[in-house]
Amino acid sequence: MADSTSIPIESTWFNQSPTLTLTSPANNQTLAEGNTLPVQGSASDADSGNVVTVKYKINSGTTRALTSGVSDGSSPLSFARTLTYSNKRIWDGSTDVAGVDLAEGVDHTLTVWAEDNQGGKSAEVTRKFRVIWNRPPSISGANEDLGTIMEPPSKAYTVTEPEGNPFTITEYLDGEVLRTFSGVAGQEYTVTIPTDKWLRTSLAQHTLKVRATDSAGLYSERVYTFTRTDDRIEFELAQPFLTDAKANRVLFTLDAVIPTGATLQVEACNNAFDAVPTYEDITGPVSAGRGYVFTNETKTATQWGINIRVKILKGTATDPVIINGFGGAFD
Repeated sequence: MADSTSIPIESTWFNQSPTLTLTSPANNQTLAEGNTLPVQGSASDADSGNVVTVKYKINSGTTRALTSGVSDGSSPLSFARTLTYSNKRIWDGSTDVAGVDLAEGVDHTLTVWAEDNQGGKSAEVTRKFRVIWNRPPSISGANEDLGTIMEPPSKAYTVTEPEGNPFTITEYLDGEVLRTFSGVAGQEYTVTIPTDKWLRTSLAQHTLKVRATDSAGLYSERVYTFTRTDDRIEFELAQPFLTDAKANRVLFTLDAVIPTGATLQVEACNNAFDAVPTYEDITGPVSAGRGYVFTNETKTATQWGINIRVKILKGTATDPVIINGFGGAFD
């Protein structure tokens, strides 16, 4: 009987490395406060039964897992995670991914890859991104030419602050500060020109500007241009003078340049709180620099009071009317 010899057969199994496809984020994004960095894609492993883990890191920071699953040899393993940029760092939910503040003006790197439990690893896929620590406040609306106007302009606006920093609003007329104050995001404000300044504003082109400046010194501006024109100037006291008794005389002085061709009319009353005050023409005494004796002796309101109203009509004048101020007295 012939001897039988058994020959051992060696079996060699080769593990295949997983592959990875990254569909998001796009490359070279710039992230500002609250922006997101969606990390999406899929991993595949041709070896059925392998445990595949998709991992990522920011720059040289800690490696973290995106997802993990058992390969069936054909179906891709999908993953999706939304990272958020806030307070100079990248967050995965409540986890600080990078662990340090991300510098402005330089490239940062998101690296994603897949590993299996047999030592296989896919090629690393990277995406570059940059961050912005702070942005200036934003003022609603757009720069605008308001055209040629006869009344003080008035524009409503709101301010938003992307990072929630404190900010200050300053309003200007031709570079001169009208007012400055601490702003509240989303609150509506109105920029206009006070009556006293409007009366001294020349019949020419002017600039009304709003500037919002955050606590880091970044600012944005909204600019409105307009050309003032007018055929008259009319004004009266913002609030009548309250008198203890009936005023008998009034002296009103007007510091103004009224060119030839323009006409002046000044009226006064001593019962300013009546529903229909009794205005009397005091143009002549004002022009002569003299006081005026009221003729009115009655009132319907509970109090006596004085008011003055002024009207200057341009008429045929070609030179500007200039009002420097006014004053007065009464008894």
